[in-house]
Amino acid sequence: MQRLQDLGIITGRRLELDREKLGFGVTVFLGVKLGTKGRVSLEDFERAVCAIPEVQTVEHVLGLYDYRLRVTARDIADFERVLRRRIMLLPGVGSVDANVLLSEERRAGPLG
Repeated sequence: MQRLQDLGIITGRRLELDREKLGFGVTVFLGVKLGTKGRVSLEDFERAVCAIPEVQTVEHVLGLYDYRLRVTARDIADFERVLRRRIMLLPGVGSVDANVLLSEERRAGPLG
């Protein structure tokens, strides 16, 4: 392990928490399409979205959407509050598509 860390192959360690036991029973993946390209920089959007505590990951992607977000919330009503009061008000947001996580499988493999 130490050798892999020294070589930079292992770049960090991560602690995984049980979100449900912490009271966060809903996970939603959002596809965000920016609507005002040119008027709002990507950095402005990224800075603002990263400041929202319910947003767990922010991925800049190529394809149908500009960003993919993983959002956790206590329940659907809490998610709706985050969506309406925080995410939809972010600079540059044009459209948002949501997918609610029903279940998650983790497959053992060499990369994770």
